[in-house]
Amino acid sequence: MKPFELHNVTCQIGKKPLLEGISLSVEKSDFLGVIGPNGAGKSTLLRLLNATMKPSGGKLSLLGKDLVSASQRDILRLRRKIATVPQIMDFNLSIPLTAREVVEIARIGRNGPGRSLSPIDTAKMEESMELMGISSLANRTFRSLSGGEKQKVQMARVLAQEPDILLLDEPTSSLDMDWQERLVRLIEDIHLKNKFTVVMTTHITGHLPSRCERIVLLKQGRILFDGRFGEALTKENLEKLYDCRVDILSHSGRIHCFGIGAKE
Repeated sequence: MKPFELHNVTCQIGKKPLLEGISLSVEKSDFLGVIGPNGAGKSTLLRLLNATMKPSGGKLSLLGKDLVSASQRDILRLRRKIATVPQIMDFNLSIPLTAREVVEIARIGRNGPGRSLSPIDTAKMEESMELMGISSLANRTFRSLSGGEKQKVQMARVLAQEPDILLLDEPTSSLDMDWQERLVRLIEDIHLKNKFTVVMTTHITGHLPSRCERIVLLKQGRILFDGRFGEALTKENLEKLYDCRVDILSHSGRIHCFGIGAKE
C-alpha cells in the first residue's frame, strides 16, 4: 500500500483553480520535495494530503483509503496517522498552551478524544522533547518561544504522534539563517532515524535536505517536472519554474538556486 496516490486531481475554490490534473504517488519512507513559487499550489496539495480538504475532481487515496468517498470518521482516523508542521505564521494559538501541552496534542489526537494519557503516552512525549532538546522549555508558553524553538516543539509533537506520513509546509520560513540550516539538518536526521514518508514544500531549493530523493516542480497548480533530485533542479527547469534567469550551486549534496535577473 502506497502512502498516497493522486490521479488527475483537481482542486478549486469557486471558479478559481488551485490544482489541475495532478497525478502523483510515493513509496513508503520516501522523501518528496515540492518546490514552487508563491501561489503555485503547494499548501493546497498539503491540505489534500492531510485530509483537511477533498479534491474537486479526480481520485485521491491516503493510506489505502479513498478520500473522496471517506466518511468523517474515516477522515479522523486518517489524521491520526498524518502529522503536519505548518508554517510558523500559520500556527497561532489563541490559548496560552505550554510547549509540553503542544506536544501532548499529538498523543491526544493519536488516541482519540476522551481517552486519558497512559504512562506510555507520557514516556513518548518526554522522549520526543528530550530528542529535540526542549525539555527545559516544557513549561514555557509556546507563544513566548523563538521561531527556532517553536519549530523544535513542532518536531517533538510530530515524533510523539508517530505518524506514517509527515508533511512540512515551508518549515524554514520566518527563521533566521542559522535556524534555517539547523532545521534542515534536523529534518534530515528525523527522516533517517524514523523512516516516515516525508513531503516538504519550499520555494528555496537549498533548504531541501540531501536525503530528498525526488522533486516535484509545481507551477500555477500544475506539475512542471517530477523526477530525481539532480534531474529536477537544473538551470533549465528552474528558469521555467521561476520565469527568470538563475544560477545554481551544488554544495554538500544540496542545490542552491540564485535569481540573476529577468529573462531576456
